[in-house]
Amino acid sequence: MAIRDRLTDGNVTLTRSDLKVARVLLSSYPAAGLNTVAHLAQAAGVSGPTVVRFVARLGFEGYPDFQQALLAEVQERMSSPLSMMAAGKGAVPPDNLYRESLHAAALAVEGAMSMQPSAGFDRAVDLAADPALSVQCIGGRFSGYLAGMLWSHLKQLRPGCHWVKGTRADQVDALVDIGRRDLVIVYDYRRYQVDTIRFAKTAAAQGARIVLFTDPWASPIAGVADAILTAPVESLSPYDTMVPALAQTEALIAALTVRLAGRSRGRIEKMETLRRASSVTEDALGAAGQGDVE
Repeated sequence: MAIRDRLTDGNVTLTRSDLKVARVLLSSYPAAGLNTVAHLAQAAGVSGPTVVRFVARLGFEGYPDFQQALLAEVQERMSSPLSMMAAGKGAVPPDNLYRESLHAAALAVEGAMSMQPSAGFDRAVDLAADPALSVQCIGGRFSGYLAGMLWSHLKQLRPGCHWVKGTRADQVDALVDIGRRDLVIVYDYRRYQVDTIRFAKTAAAQGARIVLFTDPWASPIAGVADAILTAPVESLSPYDTMVPALAQTEALIAALTVRLAGRSRGRIEKMETLRRASSVTEDALGAAGQGDVE
């Protein structure tokens, strides 16, 4: 488990002085913990021994052990497919790659269940269901399709939903209308994408609320997020899996479908009527053909 998660899952009892250290560490994670004991103590306004007791409370033998764990997290979060290939990941496949890949994906989804506090999910549902907020969905080079999928469902359930995509210039232009009446739902996973980070941080600075889907090491966007949904990304191949993130997205859609049922039914019925009139889907074509015969 990442040190950030140990500090936020509620399983470690922290004193008032510990909480001061934790706030400094989380405000500039993990960089704040990679400096000296004295530097972290000064930033938190506590003594050096308090910092040493703080890391011991987290389960580390000492400050060097704590820093080694942080450095390992940094290495993991910055791993690229190329570096994983160089380390030999994916070079020797299991006997049944298909079955083992599905099994690994299932374990990753179970991991998401164990690491995701319900409060973060509930907060995401509350924000996405708020009729006073318009919703902007955005993701990175690979995770952008999850943002598109979420948008495709949300626009059926409620008005005021947009998928931010296109060139960097298009994304920057979209920021001009974002403010206190907006919610940005953003997907950002390790090797975090600079333009996605800039978009989310600028939107937050302009008053928008932020819901972040990310990995266990957490995108830099976490510092401005109102709700964070974390999921494992490790897979059998050198490429990260998006299966747990997809499952989380579907869980959010399911929760919003229930929450917005009273308001969304008429909207969906009208949408279906328009689709049938325009023969958008195959079943609509069949219905149109039957009508012509009659």
